[in-house]
Amino acid sequence: MQSPDATDQPDPHAALMRHFAENAEACMQTAQEGLFQLDLAAQLLADTVARGGKILLCGAAETAFLPPYLAARLGGVLERERPPLPALALLGDLGWPVANPAGTTQALPPDMLEQLQQGVAQSLVQQLQQFGQMEDTLWLYSTDARQPYALQALAAAHARDLPVLWMHGGEPSDALGELDVEVLLAQPRGLRLLEQCLLASHVVCDALDRILLGDEQEND
Repeated sequence: MQSPDATDQPDPHAALMRHFAENAEACMQTAQEGLFQLDLAAQLLADTVARGGKILLCGAAETAFLPPYLAARLGGVLERERPPLPALALLGDLGWPVANPAGTTQALPPDMLEQLQQGVAQSLVQQLQQFGQMEDTLWLYSTDARQPYALQALAAAHARDLPVLWMHGGEPSDALGELDVEVLLAQPRGLRLLEQCLLASHVVCDALDRILLGDEQEND
């Protein structure tokens, strides 16, 4: 039998449920505000494949896990069988200090942090210069539009006349080109942002499959 003050005790599951509620709210906001851009993103990738180009995926720090994962999905299967698509992950340094969910950076001297960040940016730009061809498209991830590696990768892509699909949180960028597609993610808190990145990427890949293969109902 519960004690009279049992109802005054905090719900032990409330903190767990908060993550699900925040995730659902953030994802729905991204969907409501970004469906048109997500559709444009899928069409950009479809045009890239149609002209014989590659999809080059680029991310670092918090988003470093996304390029190899999405390259594997594009080269393999998302939910439907199809021939492998030409996708290549440009690998950032997984050891680069990342921002924690509160948005602060792990304690490092500023000069060391800047040196590490610049090294990652240079590595990604070199890979882009090595593998990028005019028919390709760069799929770029970052937590916001100010990260040095993202801005340098964007500039390197433009120098090689590559269109860019850029997924990030925060404010819109004024560095985009005419052919680029920008997908803005709502609620730029670290964990929620990464969850949106993954879901939005799945949405784009599914839309790409539908463009290339047709709707499943049409193929039944």
